[in-house]
Amino acid sequence: MNTARRRYVQLNSALECLKTPTGLNFGQFALARLETWITAPETEGVEWGQVKSCLFVRLTTKDGLYDCSEAFVLPYREKAVAEIIHALGCSASKLKSISPWIFRDLAKQAAARHQSSEFSAAGSALEMALWDILGKLLNAPLCDLLGGNHNRAIPIYGNIWSTTQWDVASLETRATDLVAQGYRTIKIHPMLNHTAQDAANCVNQVRAAIGGDIALLVDLDSQNNANAAIQIAQAIEPAHPYWFEEPIDGGDIRALTQIRKDQKLRVATGEKHCGLSYFRAILAAGAADILNADIAAIGGILDLLDIAELAYQQGVQISPDCWNSMTVAAAAMLHVCASIPNAEMAEVYLEYIQHGEKFAFTAFLLEGEYAHLSNKPGIGVDLNVSALHDLCEHHQSTCLSLAEATC
Repeated sequence: MNTARRRYVQLNSALECLKTPTGLNFGQFALARLETWITAPETEGVEWGQVKSCLFVRLTTKDGLYDCSEAFVLPYREKAVAEIIHALGCSASKLKSISPWIFRDLAKQAAARHQSSEFSAAGSALEMALWDILGKLLNAPLCDLLGGNHNRAIPIYGNIWSTTQWDVASLETRATDLVAQGYRTIKIHPMLNHTAQDAANCVNQVRAAIGGDIALLVDLDSQNNANAAIQIAQAIEPAHPYWFEEPIDGGDIRALTQIRKDQKLRVATGEKHCGLSYFRAILAAGAADILNADIAAIGGILDLLDIAELAYQQGVQISPDCWNSMTVAAAAMLHVCASIPNAEMAEVYLEYIQHGEKFAFTAFLLEGEYAHLSNKPGIGVDLNVSALHDLCEHHQSTCLSLAEATC
């Protein structure tokens, strides 16, 4: 048995043990209060683009133990996801026993009836919260619970994302700045507000600016024109991109498979999708070399672990996406990467790091091309609730147990 296969055997064994951990009765794992905060988007002081709104969750148990988690949200859908979180939280609180596995079954039933990415994001947040509580109850970091090692250095890449118009010279400067900071892998989005020819020229110019030793990731952000994607793929081949992300919408599995077959670039996809059935279809079609599901959108940590093992069986790598706050969801992403053998690297949004420091104490250190987790239990992030209240534009609190004094 090779090392990677053995690692999945260990992970599955750890998960089985966690279902009935010694000294822990899930029946006593009662939920008392559920809170959500939606932060306002931020542009002031942000050098490159805009920091979008983020949605944070905190569950409190009847014993006063609390956790924190995060849901992936898109602009104008934040309150819809928050409402689903509160509805699912109320349903979960009525169960005789609650755990990440029991909650996943509940969330899957709800998501199956509605087929909505918002339901998957809500389920991701609540399951993440339960993992955080479980880690605190057992006094162990999440990755250690999963049989991983919090001392493992996790490769990362810097994502240069902008919501505003930019020129190639500005992008070159931004990319070389990241290299100077120690990043050895950089992602760019050359199609934003640009033509296919402009995008190809941009990739080749950035490659010239950063040199040949830096891994360059090219993200086309789900184009709806396969011919344009192919044109760009052929034009940027001399730049040797490390991967070619979302050249076409990931839902068009046939076109994605054809692009991967015909071009000489590694294809990454999955960030905009959820559900095991979708990823099984991607793997069965041979449509990707890397899957980059978002941990705060996919449906939960358990789903991401299942997808990772399926990918491993097909020789496919995992590089989780994280268009979130770079606090709670980012820490959860790093814990999963430290727990699976086919994790290639984890995503870092530079603009979101400073923003997150205003309201959270993170559980990881970014150092050059690696992230390092702490030994704090659970996910390991503490929210500064007072600061979060100051930054949020919508706060909602639901009492899950009217009998509890905490309500």
